[in-house]
Amino acid sequence: MFRSWNPDPVGNHDANLRALDPILAKIVRRAQASLPNLRFVIGSGRRDQDQQGQAVAWGWSRTKSSSHRSGRAVDLWPLDREGRVVFDSTLQSQIAAAMRKAASDTGVRLRWGGHFGRYKDNDRSHFELAARRHRR
Repeated sequence: MFRSWNPDPVGNHDANLRALDPILAKIVRRAQASLPNLRFVIGSGRRDQDQQGQAVAWGWSRTKSSSHRSGRAVDLWPLDREGRVVFDSTLQSQIAAAMRKAASDTGVRLRWGGHFGRYKDNDRSHFELAARRHRR
């Protein structure tokens, strides 16, 4: 199913990166730089209304108002040595650690789908900027 969503994740990575919220894009770049031996790409970044509707229909999302709509969420897909997408939990955990560190170094709070309990296998590829807290 992911191939019909993004048939060329490696080729589409740079355009997907540019479409993200600039803070999230910075975190992704930092995480990639910190993992030179692990390639990963954006499988899904900013989504339009139709794409988000498809994500809901496939069960990838439970809401039509996802943070993907604003570019504040991203799904990162690890690649094997041949450049093929693999959904390996060990690799996803390495990406998550790099994303958490990059967010912390940037002074930004990040939510990881691997901690979501409402999905069958959580959502290990998903990262989003945490909601901004308003100071009073």
